[in-house]
Amino acid sequence: MLILEDLKNPETIIKGQKWYFVTDGVMGGVSEGNTKLDIVEKTKCHRMIGNVSTENNGGFIQIRTLLNPKININDYEGIFALVYGNNKKYSLHIRTGTTLAPWQYYSYKFLSTNKWTEIKAPFAEFKKSNFYQPKKLSNQKMKSIGLVAGFEDFKADICLAKIGLY
Repeated sequence: MLILEDLKNPETIIKGQKWYFVTDGVMGGVSEGNTKLDIVEKTKCHRMIGNVSTENNGGFIQIRTLLNPKININDYEGIFALVYGNNKKYSLHIRTGTTLAPWQYYSYKFLSTNKWTEIKAPFAEFKKSNFYQPKKLSNQKMKSIGLVAGFEDFKADICLAKIGLY
């Protein structure tokens, strides 16, 4: 197991990388939101709140971190995350060396309920976003991980307290 973030040193993960906020505005979309450090039910977390809109070819907000050094996917079975949400569907996104364009990623969808829940996302269940990408993640290295709210119109509100690899 490798813990990437547990908020003992807020806003950083292994090797001091930082989480940053991204919206579909980079592609002309109109989704909006923000992220902040918060405490929900006595647990420190990164809280992402916003309005996801599919207008103008948009449809997402996310918090993401770059991984440096990149992490070999073959060394682990998947990603675990401790999350608290608003009973909506969210995704974990992974980018690798084969995801060169901004719209390329591998994703795992999950329901985030309004209680602290640890989700496990096996690499074998991540789906590619584009037909140019290899179907499987094996033999690849992760260069970033993101927590994404998107692809339908809704109010996002999700907290991330811990994330790592198992």
